[in-house]
Amino acid sequence: MEESRRHGDLTAEEARVLGCLIEKEATTPDNYPLTLNSLRNACSQSTSRDPVVSFADHDVERALASLRERGLTRTVHSTSNRAAKYRHIVPEALNLDPGETALISVLLLRGPQTLGELKGRSERQHQFESTDEVAGVLAHLAARSDPMVLQLERRPGQKDARWVHLLCGDDASVTTPPSNGEASPANEVSASDDPYGEATAEFYDLLATAHWETFGMQLLVLLSEVDPADGPILDIGAGTGVGLPYLEVAVPEARVHAVEPSRAMRTALHTRLALDANLRHITTVEPRTFARAQLPERACALVASATLGHLSDAERGRLWRYIAEQMPAGAPAVIEVLPPDRPLTVPPTRYRELAVGEYTYEGWQQGEPADEHHMAWTMTYRVLNDEEEVASYSVRSRWRCFSVDDIRSEIAPFGLTLCEHEDCVVVTRPA
Repeated sequence: MEESRRHGDLTAEEARVLGCLIEKEATTPDNYPLTLNSLRNACSQSTSRDPVVSFADHDVERALASLRERGLTRTVHSTSNRAAKYRHIVPEALNLDPGETALISVLLLRGPQTLGELKGRSERQHQFESTDEVAGVLAHLAARSDPMVLQLERRPGQKDARWVHLLCGDDASVTTPPSNGEASPANEVSASDDPYGEATAEFYDLLATAHWETFGMQLLVLLSEVDPADGPILDIGAGTGVGLPYLEVAVPEARVHAVEPSRAMRTALHTRLALDANLRHITTVEPRTFARAQLPERACALVASATLGHLSDAERGRLWRYIAEQMPAGAPAVIEVLPPDRPLTVPPTRYRELAVGEYTYEGWQQGEPADEHHMAWTMTYRVLNDEEEVASYSVRSRWRCFSVDDIRSEIAPFGLTLCEHEDCVVVTRPA
């Protein structure tokens, strides 16, 4: 936990300085450690940097002072050289091997990049045999208890997905817009933080909670033997908190650690907590993506409702590793499995209608395959006065389809087992 606070909220200036120190150690060892002047020039160079910046001495000095306090850099004094020099100690401080250190450096200096770009741009620091090797290193960094990288969802028009580092705070990443006026790739981190959109959050409790009538009752049974002394219940994708009362009843003495990255969903979640003193007392709301969340050291149980398909490959790796390493043997991880298990075309379908006062609210869904594993869903919410449409809102989201066998294959390398239930699976670490 302490380590994550040390490196997980770097400023953009600190990230640039740290990336330069790592790079120059590998590429210009004869001139390393760096003087202030050399480091300023490295930060402001016009090649191999995105974005290009112009730092003054005081910018670099301020960043160095903070990095030294975080335990990431050292000042080197020499009797033969009057100028102080600076070096990093990233591998020791963050427990990184040379390949991991090289990839972190390139991500710090050049923003989100594909596997091929990372392999090519890290060659002067570390030789990777293939992009598969790069992918493996990144997956390990993403699955750490203090994840350091995140795979972004591939956007329309992009051939390959890109990766981004997680060493900066949510608002500190370098996000200067490119000169062509397009949104900066780094902004995709914040965009991916809310896979639902405000429209879904607004209408979720009215139109999209019917499955809890069955899933919630299953939780009462599946969590009945849980020991709250083993830690809180980890609720991944807590949404508006509609499932919290079920968790409270299932394990009366348990606390809940609720992970919910969507700001719009959290608005409804916090309202629910404001109105229920007991839920407010037992629930901690984690306002970050699962990749960036500060998870409890142990958990007595885990619940993921309508969430698995929103997680990236790296996030699912972190999920399975957490169950395998940080949950007691036999502790249930209850994961809802939603149809379809393979991408297919779903015509516009009204799944819910509800009268509220003089208006009628309708929820519609439509889907189409995005690729061999993903569905592109369009959710539409209509507000009607008799037959007249008062308002209509639509939001698109990407969903990774899963069958039970898909999940079984993913968890096998982690030594986990799976039991099937009506609308979910229970994943556990064997005794």
